[in-house]
This record gives sequence, structure tokens and C-alpha cells, in this order.
Amino acid sequence: MVDPFAPLREPELAAADGRLLAVRKPIRMHTAPGLSPENLCAWVFARFPEAARCGRAGEGGLLHRLDYETSGLVLFARDEEAFAFLRREQEAGRLLKEYVVRSRPSAALQPAGSRPPQAAPRGVEPGAWEAARSAGEPAGLASLLGAGRAAPPRIESSFKPYGPGAARVACLGPDEAKPGAAAYATEILEARAAGGLVELRASLDRGFRHQIRAHLAWIGLPILGDPLYGGAEAERLYLHAARLRFVHPGTGLEQVIE
Repeated sequence: MVDPFAPLREPELAAADGRLLAVRKPIRMHTAPGLSPENLCAWVFARFPEAARCGRAGEGGLLHRLDYETSGLVLFARDEEAFAFLRREQEAGRLLKEYVVRSRPSAALQPAGSRPPQAAPRGVEPGAWEAARSAGEPAGLASLLGAGRAAPPRIESSFKPYGPGAARVACLGPDEAKPGAAAYATEILEARAAGGLVELRASLDRGFRHQIRAHLAWIGLPILGDPLYGGAEAERLYLHAARLRFVHPGTGLEQVIE
């Protein structure tokens, strides 16, 4: 099996046809223009100039972003019709993104500002989760998140900017969120324990800034290499966008890119 966290020196084309393309972004590269001349959009537009001529000014056919420290797949449209179609699919929650994550369990209450301060995934018995989390047991936590359920465990909240410069987000449960605030969900599809860590595959259909990072910290599984949300020190952020699933704007058929 290919290591999803194997380093990339530069972006890598994962898939392309006449309507769209998907590119693997390395860590420590911005997705969109503005913060650095060396960004993923610049790399794509130099090779596929038609992707710069559709979509939004400056960002062209870019359909979603990854954080600077996150690696993995980013999708671009190559014409205006494909961009409009995929934007509608994205807004309807039909452009699905799956991530591979490595986490070291933490008993600390993270992220700061969240209410309630700690949560258990929906579909997992809160008492069992709290006991395994407090003990820092990767095998117990992975087992509670494991397969064999009618529906995947789910972390759901609204968000608010938090801390100096609003650099982080805090999670708000349904009783704490403002009326009408949008809720965002992260589903955990697979989980296993390995070497003192929990490795999991998570999915989301609509994304908020730092969503998976904040959600996993909220349940006591901060991502390895994510000090902003209480993660243990590591050489990189162990968050990788591994799979995209969507309806192709040309064929009308489901397409999976990984």
C-alpha cells in the first residue's frame, strides 16, 4: 500500500480530462494565490491556462482548498460550465472528500473555546468514549469507532473563530450554537490502532476552515503534528486528502479519484 504521508517535492497531477483535473498538493504550500507566489493555483495555471480563465477572479476553476500544512487532492474545473456544475454539487453536499489522519489520543480538553468543552462522536456511547479517552487507549478508541455499525460515527458542530487573530475555530454543540447557524459534520469511516496512534479515514461533504482538525481535537483525538489544536509534535501535520467522490459534469456518472 502506498503511504499517504510520503513526501511530495512538488504538486503531482492525479487525474485530468477535458472538463476537470485533480492535483496532489504537497505540505507547506498554499492552495490559493495571495499569501505566496508559490501556490497550487500558480502551478496549475502555468500548465493548464484554461483553468485560470473560468470560475472566480484570481482563483480560476479552484473548487476547494487545503490548509498550508495539509497534503492531498484538490479539484479544479477547466471550463465555466464544469465549474458551475461542480459548485452546485458542492453546495448540495454531493462533492465528498475523504481524509486519512493519524492521531495521538489526548486527555486534554481541546480546542479551547468549544462548548461543551469535550464531546463524544454521535453513535458512540459517551461513557465508554470518555473512559477510553481519559485512559489514552488507542485500541479502545479505535474499537469504539470501528466497523459493523448501521451508520458511521459522526462529529457535528457549528464553528466560531477563536483566539488571537481568530487563528483557530471552536466547536459549538447544538445547544450552544446561535439559531440558524450552519452545522458541519465529519464522519469516521474506518479506524485502527497502530504504534500508540489512532489512524482513521474521515469524510465530509461540506467543509469549514480547520473542520477535521477541530472536530478530532474536540473528541480527544488531536491530529499528530497539529499544535494549534493540541496535537503531539511531529515532522508534519498528519492530515491527507486521499479521495474525491463526485458526479462528473460531462458524463453524469460518479467518479472517484484517489
